[in-house]
Amino acid sequence: MQKSQHYGAKEVSAESSTKKVKQEDKRIQRIRGRTSYLLFQELYGFLKNKPDIADVLRKFYTILDSRCSFGSRRNAEYAAESLDLVLKDKAQKDELSRNETEAC
Repeated sequence: MQKSQHYGAKEVSAESSTKKVKQEDKRIQRIRGRTSYLLFQELYGFLKNKPDIADVLRKFYTILDSRCSFGSRRNAEYAAESLDLVLKDKAQKDELSRNETEAC
């Protein structure tokens, strides 16, 4: 058995400290294996490349759809239509704004 270290009124053995470190390592490994961790890791890499708003919205839709968040295939299709229309409307608005700016 290893020597104990004394901290105030408590005595903590080196063996106990090693066991706590191993438990923490296992906990971290479990977290890294979670679907949510992998999703956030993927999103981090995606956003690190500074995608435009349309690509972010499409990615958001894809994530929601892959998790069946829309409740049904029909609702997912409606959401895709909505997203497409929002992007089309915003593109037209942006184009009009650019034309007005250039005219001045």
